Amino acid sequence: MLPILPCGAALTLALLLSACGKQEAVGDVPSSEELAQQADAASQAIRDEAAAAEGDGAKAAVDLASMESYANALRGFTIMVPAGWTVDTAASDDNGRVFTETTSGTKLAVSWVENREDAAWSKAVEAVEDGNETMEGGAVGKNEYRASGILTNGLKSSQRLLRKPDGTMVQAEITYAADQAKSTDPLASAILDSLTLQ
Repeated sequence: MLPILPCGAALTLALLLSACGKQEAVGDVPSSEELAQQADAASQAIRDEAAAAEGDGAKAAVDLASMESYANALRGFTIMVPAGWTVDTAASDDNGRVFTETTSGTKLAVSWVENREDAAWSKAVEAVEDGNETMEGGAVGKNEYRASGILTNGLKSSQRLLRKPDGTMVQAEITYAADQAKSTDPLASAILDSLTLQ
């Protein structure tokens, strides 16, 4: 026959036995936002390394602190836009916005695309690679594509596509006068680099 324990001792013994098989969580699974931020950071590291290898590290620095953030909470992305650029309300909707710098005519269009079965992604890449001989593009990792070049109308286009974890895509394109490329290229790069998925 087992001995009868006092109530306090029995409770202590029960607590000790119940804690023996308990396991603590090693860590939380990263969210899609954290995965997107990691992808953006990896992408930036690849571009920085490529720029250093090409001796392109002498680009003029652009002060992001002087820019304003456009955040699209519905579609899950943010991008920095120079203060004073105006919104083209007729060309903007819930999926994105078109911004214009009225003096130079520089235009930024950023939007979310549903991208069913990667059809929009493939079409955008194909438009760069087959549509204009002067446009050059390339993949930066699995979920990013970048391109730039001179369009037939004398404008320069710089583009960045990002595929979100849910398969949808965000596309940003800046167009500006090709004869102003030397002074505008660093700003265009900074704006496109600031595109972040949420």
